[in-house]
Amino acid sequence: MNTVKSTRRFDSRLIQKPRQQPRLQRTAWGFVTLAFWGFYFYLWAPLVTLISWLLGGRMAWLQLYEYKQAIDPFIIIALPVMLVCTAVLLIAWAEYNRMRFAGKERRTPHEDTTRDEIARDLGASPELAAQMASGKAVTLHMDDHARPVGVTHQLL
Repeated sequence: MNTVKSTRRFDSRLIQKPRQQPRLQRTAWGFVTLAFWGFYFYLWAPLVTLISWLLGGRMAWLQLYEYKQAIDPFIIIALPVMLVCTAVLLIAWAEYNRMRFAGKERRTPHEDTTRDEIARDLGASPELAAQMASGKAVTLHMDDHARPVGVTHQLL
């Protein structure tokens, strides 16, 4: 009885781990791929052109590029009017909000936390809290249970 071993042949054209390729090689193959995608889209250009011309692309081309010296009176009047209306609307909205919120505190005031509350929440003594508050920049030393035990003042 013959047994046939099933073996997989390694195909060197397949990349099993692309991140192990050199960066230059990956970048070069990326540009090759980009070039072929560009060529593929170039092949579709005649069909896209035909469809756009059937849907009015020819008329858009004439209006935008062929009638170069024609002046549309609607555009000459409408653009400045839209500009002025937009500016007036923006200024009116800003002034409305300035009058609406002028002199009013929108945030509710919070009471300051006392030094004793901070010391209690940190698990430190009030003396240590006073030392921390007295310095501009301090290093806090902690014990093995993450409780403050000392302070070193830094010179700035």
